[in-house]
Amino acid sequence: MIPSIISFKFFLSILILSNIFHIFFFAFILVFEFFFFIFSEICITAFIIRILNLKYKEGTYNLNLNDNTYLKLIIYSSLYLPLTKVIKLLCLEPFYRFYLILLGVKIGKNTILIGRINDPCLTEIGNNCVIGGHSIISAHAGEKKLFLKKVKIGNNCIVGGWAHIMPGVVMEDNSCLGARSLALKNQILSKGKMYGGVPAKKLNV
Repeated sequence: MIPSIISFKFFLSILILSNIFHIFFFAFILVFEFFFFIFSEICITAFIIRILNLKYKEGTYNLNLNDNTYLKLIIYSSLYLPLTKVIKLLCLEPFYRFYLILLGVKIGKNTILIGRINDPCLTEIGNNCVIGGHSIISAHAGEKKLFLKKVKIGNNCIVGGWAHIMPGVVMEDNSCLGARSLALKNQILSKGKMYGGVPAKKLNV
C-alpha cells in the first residue's frame, strides 16, 4: 500500500477542499488511487515471485512443508490467488491479463480470458481461444502426493463457463469443452471435437 499512500498524500497536499472544483477533482483522485493500488499490488507481487524464484516445475512431490516445491506452491498461491480473486470480482480483465504476462504465462493473440488460471507458470494457451467465465484451469492437484503437470490449450479452443480443467490436460486445436464440464487429469481433448459432462466425454454433434 506504500506507493498508493505516498501518491494520495501528494494529491491531498495540493488540493484545497474548500474549492468546489477541487472537491470534484478529489473523486477522480480516489478512483485513480484505487486502480493505482491494484496496479502496484500486481507489480510488487509479481516482482516478489520472480525475485524469489517461486515458479515450480512439473512432477510429483510430497504434501508437506519440508518439500521445497510444495513450499513454493504455498507461497506462490498466497501471493497470487488473493489478488486474483479481487481482480476477477471487479471484472478488471485487462489487469488480470497483464498480471499473468508478468508471471510468465503463455497466452496467444486474440484470446479472451474470463476464467481463472491457478498456475500461470504451468499454463499455455494458444491463439483465438475463449476461456469462459468462472472456469478454472489448474495445473496442480493434491491427492496422496502433490501432482503438477502443465495444461496446454491449443489454437481456436473454447472452454465453457464454469468448466474445470485438471492438471496435464491437453486441448488440441479447435477442440471445445462444454460449460460446467470436468476435464480429468491427463485427459486429451482431440482436435476439432467437442466434449462435455462430468467427467468430460466426446459428444457426437
